[in-house]
Amino acid sequence: MKRVFLLLAFCLSCGAALAQEPVAPPQVDVLHTDVTEYDIDAEGRVTATYGHGVRILHERALESQKTRRINYSRSIQTAEILEAYTQKADGQRIALPKDNYQTTTRGGHDKGNPFFSDDESITVVFPDVSVGDSVYLRYRIRDTESIFPGAVSIQDGFSPFSAVESATITLRAPQSLPLTVAAHHLEELPARSENGVVTRQWRYRNSQPRDWDEQRDQGIWRSDDSPSLYASTFKSYAEIAQAYAARALPKAEPDERIRALAAQIVGKEKSAREQARLIYEWVSTQISYAGNCIGIGAVVPRDLAVVLENKMGDCKDKATLLQALLAAQGIASEQVLISVGSNGYDLPQPPVVEAVNHAMNYLPQWNLYVDATTEDIPFGHLAPSVYGRPVIHVGATENAVRTITAERGKPPPIQLFAHTTLKLAADGSASGSVRASSDGIAAAAWRAMFMHMKAEQRDKFVERLLQRGGRRASGTLETSDLAPALRLSDHFEVKLDFQVENFLDARSGAFPPFAPYGGGMFRMASVDDKDVYTRDLPCHGVKVREVFDITLEAGVQLLHVPESMTLDTPYVAFESKVQQNKEGLHIERSLYDKTPSGICKAAYYNAWQKDAALVAENLRQQVLYKRAP
Repeated sequence: MKRVFLLLAFCLSCGAALAQEPVAPPQVDVLHTDVTEYDIDAEGRVTATYGHGVRILHERALESQKTRRINYSRSIQTAEILEAYTQKADGQRIALPKDNYQTTTRGGHDKGNPFFSDDESITVVFPDVSVGDSVYLRYRIRDTESIFPGAVSIQDGFSPFSAVESATITLRAPQSLPLTVAAHHLEELPARSENGVVTRQWRYRNSQPRDWDEQRDQGIWRSDDSPSLYASTFKSYAEIAQAYAARALPKAEPDERIRALAAQIVGKEKSAREQARLIYEWVSTQISYAGNCIGIGAVVPRDLAVVLENKMGDCKDKATLLQALLAAQGIASEQVLISVGSNGYDLPQPPVVEAVNHAMNYLPQWNLYVDATTEDIPFGHLAPSVYGRPVIHVGATENAVRTITAERGKPPPIQLFAHTTLKLAADGSASGSVRASSDGIAAAAWRAMFMHMKAEQRDKFVERLLQRGGRRASGTLETSDLAPALRLSDHFEVKLDFQVENFLDARSGAFPPFAPYGGGMFRMASVDDKDVYTRDLPCHGVKVREVFDITLEAGVQLLHVPESMTLDTPYVAFESKVQQNKEGLHIERSLYDKTPSGICKAAYYNAWQKDAALVAENLRQQVLYKRAP
């Protein structure tokens, strides 16, 4: 369970009393008991008390349960441990010695205040823990200042895959506080009112947690799919955006320094879109990312002078700087709030600030979303996982909540081309080359991967790539220019020359068309239309074209080659042309996965699989050969 503030997560373990006997099935590693209490005052400050117990049922969980860490923001919160102990299987209780606490504080230079994070943690080490024992921790985190004065937002919940023997969540708030609450898959008890305070409570139990099932559970989990609780005084997500805007947007007003910098960045460029690209690339590459914030800095960008002087900022700092620099050139932009991570494809009700954890920008002139925090994504592109997610436009009074959709007619985010030459010798060895190129997000991913590799890492990468399947191979690799100034180019090329000693390791056998660059269509070859998914899934398309020229030396004979194939459906277009010639074999393959970027309904994905499986069947066909004795 956790409570997360806008753009700043405080990871909390949560609490409970211990039962005497485990009721979980044998495969469960740990059994949880939790007691959580939220006490809210009229100013929106929350005092959260957590009691968390864990009974350890299997040795593999032992190490992870010997310690517990509590995180909080020192400038706006206090934390105290109320109780901690180990309870042995025979009932003996061992209290936590005072020396088993360790506090880690982030501070500034020479005992000054921290600059980018005041995240403080208390690590608790439980004494004498064995399988069958239980560990228990009860602690309290108190807000000394509210993120949004007079407003409160809480999100809590459980995983259906965890064994919970018993849990309660209690919420106490002034009757005068306009608090809206929604609970899912929790048992609610009757509310009580006393002395102007309303108390609400929920219970939860899950002694038989579900096992992960790939077909049933893979995909998008909505906010109400799991046991969860949402409480908020916000009436809409537009109101959350306006609360953020009140503190953030004044920071985005350009001053003389910003105007001078913007003019320097764009130089003599006259095109507004090219100016926007240059400014985006400057913020993306010149301002380093520092992800942790300080107190109220969780929702208030730093002064841009501070960001520029230190060449460092978090997502909202970079979004605010980008907005200011664009404004200095007369280019309109907006900040938007979004959730990035495994889910975040819907916004829970009531509106909670925990629903978003990231800030980026929107350029209305081109209906274009850009994210300068992702330092390796070219202008005009987004990570495929962003499409289909809701975004909250900061400062908007109408139509504040929108969904990021892919531009119609825009090429898919993954585009690849490769030409492989392969020369097969009678002794079973092979030599050849790959000339591969990528565009769009694929280019960004390739470039980022190689930019972050040291020379020795690149050599090992080539070895692993070529020596898969027990091959004895070596090779050399060349790439496009990796200069930092080109890191946001949306085109990238790779040249690989290789030699394989044992490519044909038998007198007769089979091999697939060789693709040592490790990409292309071979990911499609594993598709199986027997899988039936029930959840919607994030999805995107791909375009790939591959050419193979296989030359045979004397003593090598082809017995069978893959079949040619043409397929064009609403989901997939695929063509494979296979031609034998006097040198050997020539293969051309093209694949266009027509899947749009965003969210695919389970029905769409299941229908797509049926066509993709036909492609996979063709791709799995192998070349049969015979070598002379």
